Amino acid sequence: MLLRYVTLILLLALLCIAGQIRARDLAEGLTDQSPSVALQNHNQRYALWTGIGRLKNSIGQTCNAVLLDTRNRQDRAVGPAYVLTSGHCVLFSYGIAHIGQAIDASITFNYFYDAPEQQRTLRINTAHWSSMAGTDLAILELDISLAGLIAEGIMPLKLAEHYPYSGAREVINVGSPSGFRQKGLRMSACKESTTDSFVEHPGVFPNAMKNRCNDLQFGSSGSPMLDRHTNEITGIVSKVASVIKKEILNNCKNTSACEAARFNYSYPAHTLRHCFVDGLFLNNTESCQLKPVEITLEEPWSLPPFVHIQQGAPGQHSLPTWNLRFSIEAPFYRFKTVRNVKDCSVPSDYNSATTSTDAYINQAIGPALGAHVLCIIGVTTRNQSLTPALLHNTFTHAVFLMPATPRPQISLNYQLAWEDQHTGFIHYYAYVIPSPAASCADSSDARYAPITGVVTVQASQLPVTVCSYARNAAGQPSATRKDVIDGSISGS
Repeated sequence: MLLRYVTLILLLALLCIAGQIRARDLAEGLTDQSPSVALQNHNQRYALWTGIGRLKNSIGQTCNAVLLDTRNRQDRAVGPAYVLTSGHCVLFSYGIAHIGQAIDASITFNYFYDAPEQQRTLRINTAHWSSMAGTDLAILELDISLAGLIAEGIMPLKLAEHYPYSGAREVINVGSPSGFRQKGLRMSACKESTTDSFVEHPGVFPNAMKNRCNDLQFGSSGSPMLDRHTNEITGIVSKVASVIKKEILNNCKNTSACEAARFNYSYPAHTLRHCFVDGLFLNNTESCQLKPVEITLEEPWSLPPFVHIQQGAPGQHSLPTWNLRFSIEAPFYRFKTVRNVKDCSVPSDYNSATTSTDAYINQAIGPALGAHVLCIIGVTTRNQSLTPALLHNTFTHAVFLMPATPRPQISLNYQLAWEDQHTGFIHYYAYVIPSPAASCADSSDARYAPITGVVTVQASQLPVTVCSYARNAAGQPSATRKDVIDGSISGS
């Protein structure tokens, strides 16, 4: 009886401790989007993040990387040490994934500004996998065993087991951004959510996650996003808001691109858990089939994020097409279009294999409005089976389909107003050119002015060209529209 009583007390104590660990707030009270804090570790207060380090390549460029916990089912560290970082920190090449690439880099662990004497720098010679094809991730191997690093007090972190999740998730970022006097790890807190298959910014793939953690800067790439309560890696930082804002600042005028520029973007890495078997990285197993990918697009940074239905005669319209020309290293490719990027990893509904010579996809987009995702996968034979593991090599590209531009209503005294029935557009912009042969600029042109009422054109001014476009409540623009007024009206 006494033994049972003691056992029960011990069990309750363990459950209590486990509950306290799970309930621990790793951000220590930091509020959402509050300024970051520099971490001091002279008293081992943040020893759990000693495995988050500064990555430096041969030409001095810096990123972050995180030591992965690849211990086996017996909780033994039996393999080499691997770190996870951003793919562009290894090789910035859009649409490309490499396997077994030799690199010249180093990583510094224990990267706390208050204890530089405890920092540990190690060489990295191999990038087992780096990808900028549908994601932005890389796995690098160090010249030391995981057991050796753990023995030195450098602690690895686990990948999150599950993704996707609904709603927002409380996370923290731990990394070493540039621009601060204290050269070391900093922590910031925020919420993380999915991007709903579309981001209006070139180079952000549709499966990215977004957050507004504060103070992420140049150098933050490769740093981990961590679950605020479990310390698991939910994603790896790819693009940060401070950099994106500078890129689009000159053209940012109340558009959804401005909204996109307020976020940092990261990529989930939970599926990489299947690539480690008994402490070793293996990319040729049933559940992990990471392959080289080489898809080259013509001018990828100029691909339009928005496409528009074109209005023809009353009651008629035409859908836009993908109009995507590319080259791919694989001898064949397959593709499909989906509304949700998660469906790219589902083998069904891919088109039959097509030879990769002069690859061109020009299917219609729509008719449903909203996000559309193009999924492209290279295959070695026409009959190669598509598996969920193989489809982790899929290249993705997303666009947002918008309705046709509203047609101006022109009365006999040449006062112009804009239709808004059933279109979803609520803001209108226009300018007038005193010529019937003029061309209309795109929506970024500074001549477009907000229309709050009507535009009046005097008969003595005719003929003129009216250029216009509209935005919906989210700030997403329609196509630009050209109307020539010469007493009658024609539009395009």
